[in-house]
Amino acid sequence: MKPKRSLASVVLELAAVLLVTALAFAWGVQTAQAERGYTAIGGEHLFLILPFMYYPGKRTILDWVTEIRELRREGRV
Repeated sequence: MKPKRSLASVVLELAAVLLVTALAFAWGVQTAQAERGYTAIGGEHLFLILPFMYYPGKRTILDWVTEIRELRREGRV
């Protein structure tokens, strides 16, 4: 059985993901403005969907690792 994560670790992970998202967005806005020469809304706003892509991606990778471990345990890999 998988051990449960503490609330502190979940909150810390969420804070890290949101911090990375905010920093990437700020960098994207500054870079886009320097490139364009004016303020506009463009592709840099796609950075705001990073948290929504992170958690399904994390779950997928963890499932792959679990499946590979089970296959190795059974001797099929």
